[in-house]
This record gives sequence, C-alpha cells and structure tokens, in this order.
Amino acid sequence: MVTFSTRQGRQLTPMERDIVLESILYAQHHRQYQLYAACVMPDHVHLLFEPQVKEQDKEGKPVFWSLGEILSGIKSTTAHKINKAAKVTGVHVWEEESFDRLLRGDADLEEKFHYICRNPWDNGVAPLTENYKWLWTPEAASGADASKGSREGAGTSARGGRAPQVSGAFAFKLYDTYGFPLDLTELMARERGLTVDKEGFEKLMEEQRARARAAQKKTVIEVAEAIAGFGPSEFVGYEKLEVETEFGGHRGSGYFVTVSTPFYAEMGGQVGDSGLLEVENEVGEKRTFRIFNTTKTPNGVYLHMIDPEEKNLVLPSKSPDKRHRVVLRVDRPRRFAIQRHHTVTHLFHWALHEVVSKDATQKGSYVGPDKLTFDFNSGPLTPQQVADIEKLVNERILENAPVSWIEVPYADVKPRKDVLQFFGEKYGDTVRVVQIGGKPQALDGYSMELCGGTHTRATGEIGLFRIAAESAIAAGVRRIEAVAGLEAYRRATDELHLIKTLAGKVNSPVAELEKKIEALLAHQKELEKQVKIAQQRNASNAASELLGRAQTVDGIPFITHNLGDADGDFLQAIADALKGRFKGVVVLGGVANNAVALVATVSPEYTAKIQAGKIIQSIAPIVGGKGGGKPDNARGGGKEASKLDEALAKAKSML
Repeated sequence: MVTFSTRQGRQLTPMERDIVLESILYAQHHRQYQLYAACVMPDHVHLLFEPQVKEQDKEGKPVFWSLGEILSGIKSTTAHKINKAAKVTGVHVWEEESFDRLLRGDADLEEKFHYICRNPWDNGVAPLTENYKWLWTPEAASGADASKGSREGAGTSARGGRAPQVSGAFAFKLYDTYGFPLDLTELMARERGLTVDKEGFEKLMEEQRARARAAQKKTVIEVAEAIAGFGPSEFVGYEKLEVETEFGGHRGSGYFVTVSTPFYAEMGGQVGDSGLLEVENEVGEKRTFRIFNTTKTPNGVYLHMIDPEEKNLVLPSKSPDKRHRVVLRVDRPRRFAIQRHHTVTHLFHWALHEVVSKDATQKGSYVGPDKLTFDFNSGPLTPQQVADIEKLVNERILENAPVSWIEVPYADVKPRKDVLQFFGEKYGDTVRVVQIGGKPQALDGYSMELCGGTHTRATGEIGLFRIAAESAIAAGVRRIEAVAGLEAYRRATDELHLIKTLAGKVNSPVAELEKKIEALLAHQKELEKQVKIAQQRNASNAASELLGRAQTVDGIPFITHNLGDADGDFLQAIADALKGRFKGVVVLGGVANNAVALVATVSPEYTAKIQAGKIIQSIAPIVGGKGGGKPDNARGGGKEASKLDEALAKAKSML
C-alpha cells in the first residue's frame, strides 16, 4: 500500500482528481502493476497494487517495476497535466516523500483494501448517502453489482441472486458479537460464491438501534434524576488520592456521584482513574466496591463507574439531609504510572520541537498506565532523530526539574508563544498551565502547556523514558509510542532477556553476539551460494529430461510438466536452462510449503500466437491464485495443489 500527498496540503479540484485517476489506470493498463484499489482524495492518494515484471536481466530473471519508477511516472505525468490545465509551469504538485507498506498476507491485504475503500466517507469528504467518483476497485471496473465508488459497495459486490446466501441473522451475529463489519462479511462471502441477506441484516440493526435509543433515553432520565440538585463535583485529585465525602446521587449499581472526588475523569487524552469505594449504609454495614473508570458530564458532575455485576451495593437515601459518608481511594500505583506518562508526554513534545521542528504540531495523544502515544504532523523521523529525542528527554529526567501548575486568566497567556495551547476556542476564562523547569508557578519554564491532567512533582519521578515505535497513521501524520518508569524498565529487561536467549541459542557470550551473528550470516550466504549452484545443476539435469517430453500442439513445440516438490525459483531455473536448448512454449508447475508455483516461458518466435503472461493469468485462478508477467516469461501461484494438473492441462488447451 502506498500513500502520497499534495504539496503543503493543496486541494485537488474534481478535474485534477480526474487527471490523477486516469494516470493511475494508464499505468495499470500498461502492466506496470496489478491494481487492487485506488482512491484519489483532495490532498492525498492511496494505492494498493502489486508491481509486475518489467523485463529480464542478463541471467533471464524477472525484473519488476520499482516503486520509485511507478510513483515517479504518476507524479510527473499528473503534475505536468495539472499545470498545463492551469496554464502555469514549474509549480510543485506533490510532496517528494511517500509512505509505503509491504503487505504480508491476505488479512493485511483485506484490512488495507477496506481502509482505502472507506476513506472518503470516514474522513467526511463524501456524504454517507453519495458515491465517491475517484474511488476505483476491480469490481467497479468490471461492472459488478456494487456501484463504483460506493461506501457500501466498494469491494463488496455480490455475484447475483442465484448464489447461496448468508443469512442476515448470521451476518448480524458476526457484527454484533465478534465485530465483523458487514462489508468484510460480504467480501469473504463473495470469495466463496455467496451473497449476504443485507435486508435481514439491516432489519436486525434497526431493532438494535431502537433498543439503544430507548436505553439511552432511560439512562439520561435516570442520570438527571440522580444528580438533580447537585452542582459540579469538586475535584481534589491534584493534591489528594483519598478523601471522605458524601454521596451526591446514584443509578442502581452502575455508577455513583459524590460531592467531591480525588478521581480524575477521562479527558484530554488521559484515561480515567480507578480505585475503591467504601460505603456505610444506614445500619452501619461497610462494603467496599471497585471503581473501574471515571467520566464527567458536560456540566462537571463526576461519574464513578462500578462493576455492573455488583448486585449488593447498599444504596443510601437520596434525601439531602440523609447523605451518607463514603471514602474514595484512588489506585495509587496506577495513577502514578499515568502521571509519569503524562509528564513525559510534555517533555517529548518539547524535545520534538528541539530536534525536529518548531512546526511539528500535536494531532492527538493517549496517556494510560501502560504507555503513551503522541500524534503529530511531520515526515518520517530518522533513527538518529528518534535517538536524539529519547536522549534529550532522559537528560531532562535526570535533572529532576520541578513540575508545577497554576491557574491564570486565559487572556494573560493567550498571546504568549512560549505557552503551548490547542483548540483555543474551547478554553474557559481561567486555564491551568503546567510548567516544567524554571521557578515553580512563575511561567518561566522551558516547557509550558495548557493542560488539565495530573502530573509528577518533578521530572526525576519519571525514572526512565523509552521510545517503542515510530510510524505513520495518516498522510503527513506520525505516531510515537513510548513508555516511562516501571514500564520502561520492564521493556528494557524484556529486551535484555531476549538478547540473552538469542545468545544462548547461538552459543555465544552476550558481548560477542554481534560478531557471532555476522559469522552465521556469512556462513548462511555461502551455503545459499552452494545451494544455488546445486539448484542450477539440478535444473540443467531436469531440463535435459524434459526435452525428451517435448510435444507439438497445433504446430507449436510444447513442454509441460508437474515437477512435484518444487518452488517458483527452481521452476524458473529449469525454464531458464531450457531457453538456449528449446524454442517453443514451456509451462511448469510445482508445490512447496503447501503453495503452488507456476512458470511459463514463450520463445520470441511464438509470442505473436501465445503470450506467457496470458497463460499464467488464465491458469493461476484454477489453483486459487493469480500471476502475470511479460509475453515471453511469467510467474504465478496459488493454494490449491490438488488442481495443479488441471491448470497445466488448461495451458495445453490454450494452444
């Protein structure tokens, strides 16, 4: 899968998107790649394709179109046509960089296929009720039942009313119980010659929506009744993790409200607190319950969520003069882990600006007890940049700089460029500034952000910071995943254990592991060289034997054979060995590791009558696969070994 973006977020007009899609399909038509999906968005393009064979090298091995050649052709052609249409010259249309991912299995392919097909609607570019003109899939191109560029039909068309059908009830169960989206069910059904009862599925979905609306209405009423007469909860969790307070309302055993709370409510990317509730009923009985999450209503009432399986919660009277005392205790180790990850998120943001660019803007974040993620606009970070950021953050941790916060009028900090702030329109009259370094609460630190989350009191409490991964999550948006404190220590010990385990497996001291691996790789390379020589020798012998099996079909010399246990490389080596000794058509098949391999070659004298690429394209589906190539050489594969002889017989019939 490949994604490339327009320069500086330029918005492509409908006419310009037409130009881009036409260029993509031109390259597909000229066999540069086999295209599975393409989507031209206003400011970026998604492609899902498999490069095809461009030519053969001196040894007769296939040379595929490179990713650079393919993208360069599309970008340069479309940029020229777009500039020509706009009557300008030299204007850059595309960013130089692109984002590509090698797909390693059918599940990966299906996931990316659906991501591309849903992209216009998931990003709000196209209304849910309308098609998107610049989405291309093979089904739409072949005139299948699915409408071209439809959110419901893209890549999920049925084969016709006569096909066996998956019931709507079963499709709904897959969706409701196991999380299978309908379009994925339709795709898998279509691959097996089935259709899906969408009408039955939608009927069950509507019944579920009706139940959900009724339950939501009931919940809203009960919440309103429970918290009637109570103002916003008082949050004391910045300074206290345990507090004795009063009940402020309840709803059965699902949640409860208190007058004050030390529990932080889920917001701003930080997860909500968990912990314990101790309550005493009217006859003095005490019970303890587990709080698994904390949320907050728009008007500031904190809802402490308790396990709905708790059937024995002794509910107090809701009369204001009979409020019962309760004790709330935050899970301290969990809160401290969250605080470490939140404070180090601020340090990472500062270091990102120092190492990469001041223009790197935060696009989202997650702060939990197990890890943190930080999304930002940027090109891919180099390994050296990642290492520099990690080092800089750990240096600031070792300094043990103070972390402080202060509430100030928003008008006082709004014009300050050194105080990071986001979505300014959402801030109230008073804001909380979290400062790292400098004199506490003096607003002179090296890191200052508007933030309502909980934090450590000093950077030294973070302990250790490790970056676990850096990846792309959208065009021009990167994500860092990192850990701090005990989670970072745990990751370090896991990696050390892995290194020691690997050293043990190769019988080497840890200090000499790198040299040992280099020696093993060199030995492997030498063995592969010897295997290649032996393979060529065996291929030459096999080619000599196959010459005796040659036959003539409709005036064309023809060799076909099922070689049994043989992979594609061995088949190709045999075909190459035959090229200097046989003029005609060769079609070979074999099975290795439960996978079928196919190779076809056609001598130049006969390519006007039959092409190797067409042979493979015709016989590969018989073994449940695909393939292609040039007129004189092509390769393919599949999964159904039992049908290999049938596929080879089909090749003979094509002559």
